[in-house]
Amino acid sequence: MNSLKAIFTGVLFIIITIMIMQLVYIIAAVGYNSLAKDYPYLKEITGVFRYLIAIPIIVLIMFAGGYLTAIIAKKKEVLHSLIVGVITIGAMMWSALANAELTSTGYIINALMLTATIAGGWYWKKRQL
Repeated sequence: MNSLKAIFTGVLFIIITIMIMQLVYIIAAVGYNSLAKDYPYLKEITGVFRYLIAIPIIVLIMFAGGYLTAIIAKKKEVLHSLIVGVITIGAMMWSALANAELTSTGYIINALMLTATIAGGWYWKKRQL
């Protein structure tokens, strides 16, 4: 029972937090596009924000989800974190890639997300020793 509770809580935390992050991103993007109309050089650096801000935040959220999972699981923490990472990444890819293909950048981001989730569980485990 504790395993299911840990996995469910970890997945739910990651999905809700990423959805909130996406809402904040949409609000910021609308403001950014309004500014870009007046300042054309802002259009040139749009892609930089994706790599410098969004990806580290997603990795941090995944780490926190793995850490939270390990707190609740208390046994086989890394395995539970791995399961949470696989379920969460699978759910996100299933919803995002209905009729599309995953790029090489997407593979790298997925690997980073999975690694961060496992690292969260491993970090909690190491802190307990």
